[in-house]
Amino acid sequence: MVSKSFSVTGLGACGEVGRSAFILDFGEKFLLDYGVKLNIEEVEYPLEVNEHVKAAVISHAHLDHSGLLPYFYKDSNCLSFMTQATLDLADILWKDSIKIAEFEGVAPKYTRAEIERTRKHNFIVPYNKKFSLGNDSSLEFFDAGHILGSALCKFTHKDKTFLYTGDYKVDETQLHAGCDLNVGKVDYLMVESTYGDREQANRKLEEKAFCESVQSTVERGGWAIVPVLAIGRSQEVIDILSKYNIDAPIYFDGMAKQVSEIYFRYPELLKDSKGLKKALNSVEWIMGKQGRNRALKNPGVVVSTSGMMHGGPVMHYVRKIINDPRSKIHLTSYQAEGTPGRELLEKGLLLDENAGTVVKAGCRYEKFDFSAHPSQSELIKSIKKWNPKEIFMVHGDKKVMDVFSKSIYSATGVKATRLETGKRTYFG
Repeated sequence: MVSKSFSVTGLGACGEVGRSAFILDFGEKFLLDYGVKLNIEEVEYPLEVNEHVKAAVISHAHLDHSGLLPYFYKDSNCLSFMTQATLDLADILWKDSIKIAEFEGVAPKYTRAEIERTRKHNFIVPYNKKFSLGNDSSLEFFDAGHILGSALCKFTHKDKTFLYTGDYKVDETQLHAGCDLNVGKVDYLMVESTYGDREQANRKLEEKAFCESVQSTVERGGWAIVPVLAIGRSQEVIDILSKYNIDAPIYFDGMAKQVSEIYFRYPELLKDSKGLKKALNSVEWIMGKQGRNRALKNPGVVVSTSGMMHGGPVMHYVRKIINDPRSKIHLTSYQAEGTPGRELLEKGLLLDENAGTVVKAGCRYEKFDFSAHPSQSELIKSIKKWNPKEIFMVHGDKKVMDVFSKSIYSATGVKATRLETGKRTYFG
C-alpha cells in the first residue's frame, strides 16, 4: 500500500454552503479560511482548530470565509496571509459583526482588541508573487474574479502543487474581468461547488430584465427595493442601473456605502473603475432617518443591505412596501436556506427578525441571477485547464456535489471527493 504524504481536514463547508474552514497539511499545516454561516435563528461556526498551524490563509472577505478569524487569534500567534483589499473589507465586516451582536444582546465571539490583534498578525500578499513559507513551501495568489481582493490560493511544496479556489468566477461580470486561470501546474485541487449542478442565466439578458423590472415598478407608482450584499453586489447593481440609465431617483443605504469607499482605493482591481465611481457618485447616499424617510416620499429605487434580508436597513424599506402591490423586491444574490430572502421566494412570507413577525407579502418579488460563482460549465472549463490528479469538492450542497462529481468524471476521468466535516482526507 502506497503511503499518502498530504491531507486536508474539513472544519466546515463540507456538503453545505457557509462556514468555510479547512486544515491543509502540505509540508506544513495551514488554516484555509475560517468563516461563519448565518441562519435565521443562529450563527453556525466551523469546528475548532485543535492543532498547531503554520499560518492562516484567507481567500476573500465574505463572512462565510473570513468571519471567525479574529476568534482564532484569541490564542494563535501565527501569521495570516490575504490581499490588502481582503483585509480592508474583512475589517469592516468583523467590526459590524460585533455591533450586531451587541444590538441583539448576545456576547460577540471576539472583541475589537482581537480584531486589532488579527491585523497585527497579518501579512499582505499581492497577486502573482510567490511568497516563501519555509520548509520548501510557498504560497501564490491569483485574482479569483469573485469580489475585490479575492484570491485563488496556490501552495507549492517541493515539486507538488495544491490549489484552493475559495469562491471564484470564470466569466466576466460588471465589475471584474473574470479569474486568472493561468496558475501553472496544479496537482491537487480543492474547488467550490456552489453551482456545480447547473448553468446560470445569460448575464446580459439578466441585467436587461432586472433594469426593465426596476423601471416598470417605478412607472406604475411603486418602489423598487433591491436587497444587496455589501461587498461586490451593491457596487455592481449601482453600476448596472447607471449603465441602463434608469429614469428614477436611486438611493444607496447601509454598510455598502462604507465598502464602496474601499473599492475606490483599488481601481487597478476593477474592470472600469471610472465608470463605477461615476455611477456611485450619481446616486443619493442615505444618511440617517431623515434620508430614509425622504427615499420613501416618492416612488424610486432603494439599493440597501442585507442581500438575504437578514436584518440591515433594507428591512426599513421592506416593511413600508410589503403590502403595496405596485412595489417590488428585487433579490440579486444567493438566498441561503432559512434566510428571510429564501422564505420570501419559496413561501411568499416576510420574516421580520427584529419585529418578530411573519406576514404574507402583498408586494411583488423576484430573484435575478447575478451570481459571482461559476456555473457548471465554468467549473468544468477551469478544471480541464488546470488538469489536476485529485479533486476535492467543498462549498456546495450534497445533492449539488453528487451531480457535479459525475460531470467532473465525464469531462476529465477524475473521481472527485466530497470532504466530510471533521474527517481527515489523505492524498498524494
